[in-house]
Amino acid sequence: MEQTILTRLLEILVYSTAIFLIVWLFRSIFSKMLSPQLKYALWFLVVLRLCIPVTFESGLHLFTLAPSFAPTATSAMPAVQNPVGTDGLPQTEAPRLGGGTAPTQPQPNEAEKPPMMKTAMRISWQQWLLIVWAAGFTLMLGVSVVLMIQLRLRLRRLGCEPGEKTGTLYEQIKQEMRIRGRVPLLLMPDIKSPALTVEPSPRLLLPDRLIFAANAESMAFAMAHELMHYKRKDYLVCLLLLLLRAVYWFHPVAWALLYLMRLDMETACDSMVVARFDRERKLSYVNLLLALGEETSPFSLQRKTMTLEQKD
Repeated sequence: MEQTILTRLLEILVYSTAIFLIVWLFRSIFSKMLSPQLKYALWFLVVLRLCIPVTFESGLHLFTLAPSFAPTATSAMPAVQNPVGTDGLPQTEAPRLGGGTAPTQPQPNEAEKPPMMKTAMRISWQQWLLIVWAAGFTLMLGVSVVLMIQLRLRLRRLGCEPGEKTGTLYEQIKQEMRIRGRVPLLLMPDIKSPALTVEPSPRLLLPDRLIFAANAESMAFAMAHELMHYKRKDYLVCLLLLLLRAVYWFHPVAWALLYLMRLDMETACDSMVVARFDRERKLSYVNLLLALGEETSPFSLQRKTMTLEQKD
């Protein structure tokens, strides 16, 4: 079983690396011809390969791990036969005086064998690799869960509800974008830019200084950008990428994919927000991003929220 698991992992690593390089090369060559949404969607080919735990069987295998040969604990016992007499017939046990036959020699029981004859249980190198993989997976997944819990606790302690004016504008933007899900809006005192938390039930965070420094249009832009992440289910994609990073923590493609997909995620989200804007409103949107210190960062979703924990 260990050999099968390791073989599957090795094949997934090779295939995912090949697909990653092909997608990256294709995007680099046709960068000016591809839309931001298509550039982002191409990475899901790599995600799909990492998510499928099986490889289609064929007559050609890229890798075959050598099986480990372990000594078996069974040994052939010579069959005890009755001695053959001079007349060619098997000789039976001599009868005893008083009836009965001579007692047969008792056979040694397996449980009564000395410890030196028992086969020692040894952990093969395949099992050691699986143990190391499981330890890394548990550590990476545990760190992500702990960070989410810390973030929730910090939001409960520092987050506050917006005022009536801000709340009304928020509900208006949600209706315009046809978002019916419940996305709580919280004001945070120590964040520099709006953010959508990466968790199963996300929340939209706004810097409290934005309430006093920005006009209604800038507030609407900031809300629309984060709500577009929610509408596109980007927070679920980020959760999936974090899970894949935990599973393939030893694979460089899993780390690079997390970086590049978040980068294209932001670009695709901005493109969808300004799709219906005129030139003047597009310039206003860009100016808002610059004013908030927003950079095109691959960690723009997760980094904004994780900075809350680092400041605690």
